[in-house]
Amino acid sequence: MIFQQVMVGGDRNYGYLFGCEKTKKGAVVDPSFNPRKLKEMADAEGLEIVYLFCTHDHYDHTNGNDEMKQLTGCKIVMHENAASYKDIAVTDGSRLEVGGLTVDILYTPGHTEDAICILVDGKLITGDTLFVGKVGGTGFGEDARQEYHSLHEKIFTLPDHVEVWPGHNYGVQPTSTLGHERKTNPFMLRKSYEDFLDLKKNWTEYKKIHGID
Repeated sequence: MIFQQVMVGGDRNYGYLFGCEKTKKGAVVDPSFNPRKLKEMADAEGLEIVYLFCTHDHYDHTNGNDEMKQLTGCKIVMHENAASYKDIAVTDGSRLEVGGLTVDILYTPGHTEDAICILVDGKLITGDTLFVGKVGGTGFGEDARQEYHSLHEKIFTLPDHVEVWPGHNYGVQPTSTLGHERKTNPFMLRKSYEDFLDLKKNWTEYKKIHGID
């Protein structure tokens, strides 16, 4: 599999390019501020972009969708709850094929009501649900509880070797594994939802104490 993580601008946003080496069919994820860069990278790899996946319906992740579609003719894939234009509406457990690659959709609400993670060949593109050493921003109500359940009941039911590829360069490194996050991410070390929520409420102070950017 061809797989590339790309800094696309905005607030340290990551976009992604992946594709099947045999069929030369490819896809992009969250091209946002720099769809042309991803198109040029796809061209360099000889990939035809057939899908654009968006992890969630926030402007800093969707603002490049129209241009990417114009550049490539790709189909835009988003969760059915997303308000933005989409060609394909997915739900939890949806599966698409990109050449010889199978792409599985995990519905992971919390940061937004339409948030999804994208699993392909052992790599999980987590959007703003899970970062390296952190989790996505929410309020302190039902959205936080949704995120807690998305993390524990969806994402962290996957094997430890699955790689984590987040939507922003907010963590201590660009990528991780679920095994590493399970052992080190302070939010995943909390033993209950109440403790998880307490850390969210006191995250600014926690970061100061522990020297986290």
